[in-house]
Amino acid sequence: MRPVTVRNLLLLALSAAAAATDAISYLGLGKVFPANMTGNTVLLGIGATTGDAAAALRSATALGGFAAGAAIAGLLRSARYFLIAMALELLPAGALYGYWLTLPRTPHGAARFTLIALAGTAMGIQSGAVRRLGISGVNTTFITGTWTDLMLGITGGFRGEAAQRGPGLHAPVLLVYLGGALVAGLLYHRFGAQAYAAPLALLVLVTATVAAVPELRTMRSP
Repeated sequence: MRPVTVRNLLLLALSAAAAATDAISYLGLGKVFPANMTGNTVLLGIGATTGDAAAALRSATALGGFAAGAAIAGLLRSARYFLIAMALELLPAGALYGYWLTLPRTPHGAARFTLIALAGTAMGIQSGAVRRLGISGVNTTFITGTWTDLMLGITGGFRGEAAQRGPGLHAPVLLVYLGGALVAGLLYHRFGAQAYAAPLALLVLVTATVAAVPELRTMRSP
């Protein structure tokens, strides 16, 4: 299998992991999105204007964690930055899973904010690392741009324009994102915090694959 094909499959796995993290966090951590900063910014504004300080603080915590994670990814200078970033993402993701298992199904107080910060940091690292690959129109932690590029490509074809240059990942990312959220929601309702084992397993798989395939250790957009 060509390295580019494997890379694309890994990006789909990361998309599923991000969607699952958002779904589980929304259901279990007080309606917060560790990967979707557009949603968190809106929720922060709503919480501030309605006097819901707890909701505003949850969103601010996710935003802070995400910003810190993205900064970590941006500071990496190693030629193997993508592999290092994936390994670093496992640290907060693994800590989140292990800590949540020791808590009630729906944590509160400082424990909830700690979990939100860990989830946001993990998603920020992933978002920053994938963004540095430079793959046009494809992100694994938010899909507004992916939807936009997909529709521009479709309407451009109707106008007789040449297809936009890209890796052909737009529709698969959207489907995987939806599927990841759907499956994670079902798993959370049945298993609670243990559902986070699914996105964590995907992150472990991606990291192990990047480490095992030499061509992927220094991934760049072709």
